[in-house]
Amino acid sequence: MKKILIVTSSYSFVRSFLIPHIEYWKRNGWVVDVASDDDGSTIPYVDHQIDIPVKRTPFHSSNIVAIKRLASHLEQEHYDIINCHTPIGAMVARLAARKARRKGTKIVYMAHGFHFYKGAPLRNWLLYYTAEKCMARYTDALITINDEDRLNASKYLPEISRQYYLEGIGYDIKHIGACSAEELQRLREQYNLREDDFVLLYIARYALHKNHRFLIKAFAEIQQSIPHAKLLLLGEGDDMEACRALAQQLGVSHSVIFAGFQPQISGYLYLADVGVSPSLMEGLPIGVAEEMFVALPVVASDIRGHRDLIDDGKNGMLCSVSDTSHFVSKIVYLYNNPEERRKMGQMARENILKYSAENIMPQLLDILHKELSR
Repeated sequence: MKKILIVTSSYSFVRSFLIPHIEYWKRNGWVVDVASDDDGSTIPYVDHQIDIPVKRTPFHSSNIVAIKRLASHLEQEHYDIINCHTPIGAMVARLAARKARRKGTKIVYMAHGFHFYKGAPLRNWLLYYTAEKCMARYTDALITINDEDRLNASKYLPEISRQYYLEGIGYDIKHIGACSAEELQRLREQYNLREDDFVLLYIARYALHKNHRFLIKAFAEIQQSIPHAKLLLLGEGDDMEACRALAQQLGVSHSVIFAGFQPQISGYLYLADVGVSPSLMEGLPIGVAEEMFVALPVVASDIRGHRDLIDDGKNGMLCSVSDTSHFVSKIVYLYNNPEERRKMGQMARENILKYSAENIMPQLLDILHKELSR
């Protein structure tokens, strides 16, 4: 029986993105453990959870403790593969697993979006690229999930000889599910939505690079053209209260719905007319993929990850977020052209199917078997 250890910087990351992976490996007879910063939650399907105090801040002293604690665990437990995610979680895993690697454990790093990318601040290149360059020697295989990262890995990290490319990490079709008319009506009543409201949906945690503040400012302009527009925000995070205050300041708080984190999102997806994502940095965004799966056209920033999913003008729209007017014009266009909106949404649904977990997970398992056979 094969054993795999997943290492990330937070259990919330596991819950948001890796449950289909864990479930799939369990179905295939693997023992699956997870090591991350303990937030008191229980991860489904996992055999064991190992608490290591990983912090997203690169030079936080807790990361040294996390490395030592994980290294001690690895002296007691043998894993066939350590599958690491997130920049700091992956760094901790690779430093802790140096001795385990010499004993045969394979280190497979899945990059969900390098922090060094076209247009990234110089400090990102100095810090994160340097870190990845140093960690390359402790990495057996690297998996990238968007085209820009694939090219950057080949160019800037040639020390990792085995590099693989997957079209995303796989969104979970079961997580989307169906939604009854009764449930939709309940949600409409809960959030005071009318049938003719034009609902924009953004699924993302509140972090500065997710660009919620830009979106709220743009929404204030959108309401001038579409008075019955509503902005539905799913997620939680450090910047949430600042966004509430901004919506209040701009006079749109009555039309911006802060719905928080929702473990079941199907009803919210079916409430929406258009998906939006003004993010400044993405790997391959699951939220956008889920919106496309329910035939929503998505208006998104013209960045890595979005470009992989969206063919501009065909299954969605890409736009600059350097100023709000360009973004606003795209939303207003889709509102004024419902048939075009429907066609884009249908094409989005057709194009997004290959990114599902059902399609990605067999490919990922094949990569792991290739590494084990070496």
